Amino acid sequence: MGVLRTVANFVFGMECLACGNSSERLDPWLCPACAAELLRESCSSKFPNDDTFCLFPMRPLTRKLVHALKYRNIPGLASYLVQHSSAVKHGVVAQELSMLAQPLYFVPVPLHRARYRERGYNQAELLAAALATATGGKVCRFLKRKTFVVSQTKLSKEERELNVAGAFVADFPREMPTRGSVVVVDDVFTTGATTSACMAAFGPNFPLPLKVCTLIYDEPATAVADFAADCRAFYK
Repeated sequence: MGVLRTVANFVFGMECLACGNSSERLDPWLCPACAAELLRESCSSKFPNDDTFCLFPMRPLTRKLVHALKYRNIPGLASYLVQHSSAVKHGVVAQELSMLAQPLYFVPVPLHRARYRERGYNQAELLAAALATATGGKVCRFLKRKTFVVSQTKLSKEERELNVAGAFVADFPREMPTRGSVVVVDDVFTTGATTSACMAAFGPNFPLPLKVCTLIYDEPATAVADFAADCRAFYK
């Protein structure tokens, strides 16, 4: 019976994505205990600066989920995580977004074509779509990536800034919105180098307010250790 259950869990995906325990009560990714933990973490939204909202802190649970979204080909996690975050209903990020000039234009950090072919989707674009659905906003591709850069994971703050300097350029439509707010969307905020490079691409005279919303806030001092732990967990 134990062997049959193990086979069934493998075939039908009845293991919790976070803890790995078998459960017939997945929602569909997490068991009740991990789902409850995710709900608690959603109450710990981070605000690294006045212009940036991060839906979750980097914790063992959220680290596993964001890396499953990026590296395990589970794009459905993007909407799942946004729906379980403080960006919906009466959450603190939802309140912050509601106070911005409306409507909201969610601009995903673009992937280079090579990275997109490798992954098959842009997780930032999926997160932007989920945020737009939750807030009544719109996804707008106002940016494009000009250069392919190496992974930021093991770089210092200064190295990250140099790595993405000039990597993004504006790709505005002929008729730009004249009211509302632009929210640049990415998966993880560590030093802010990537999103700062994106905001710089809008230029100093861009007329609309610019904000940033990311799924995760990762303390810069722990980012490399987090990545190493993920590699051991998922790629051993």
